[in-house]
Amino acid sequence: MISQRSNNVPVEYILGMGSFYGNLFHCETGALIPRDETELLVSKALSFIKGFTDKEHVNVVDMGTGCGSIAISIALNDVRTNVIASDLNESTILVAKKNVAKFQLEDRVKLLVGDLFAPFKGQGYDGNIDIIVCNPPYIPTTSLSKMESEIIDHEPKEAFDGGAFGINFYKRLIKDSLPYLKKDGILIFEIGQGQEKLVKRLFKKADDYQNIQFYDDGEHVRVISVMK
Repeated sequence: MISQRSNNVPVEYILGMGSFYGNLFHCETGALIPRDETELLVSKALSFIKGFTDKEHVNVVDMGTGCGSIAISIALNDVRTNVIASDLNESTILVAKKNVAKFQLEDRVKLLVGDLFAPFKGQGYDGNIDIIVCNPPYIPTTSLSKMESEIIDHEPKEAFDGGAFGINFYKRLIKDSLPYLKKDGILIFEIGQGQEKLVKRLFKKADDYQNIQFYDDGEHVRVISVMK
């Protein structure tokens, strides 16, 4: 353990676990370590879900699920939710699978592998999703080298790299979510510091969303939500 720490290996990877939203999740290389600041995203998503008082079941997508902490936290906190959690890499989904099994949620959290909504096609999800939740990569590529070694040398870079301005993933998410959201469905995701104006422009360009809301974590705008 001492030698691993001297090489800046994150404590969560060494211990094989990390805390998020009141629970311990299995952590290993290949999946992003859950972070406290992302709990705001979960809290706001759950607020929307609890507002769906007329729904017996709520269909949720967790896009880019990583270790599954967001999907599982939502499922644990509202029994009406059926969550489809996806990620680009098979190795990442294997980590999420361990956490789904740990919390015995195999019947309510479905795991898919593929690029964004590619694995959703032809599965009957079109127009059937109540809320899409995402903690996307939003760090500008040029800023990656400035990140701490503990982060960038050990956690998956694709979980951070948002392209030249940090908004590449947003562009695709905003456009590609539309066919899957129900009317009045919610898209909610985390954003980087100072990106709210850029993201607002993307939504205006899409011209299919309304009621843009920003949520501050006490330091800066951390989460944005819109309604279809």
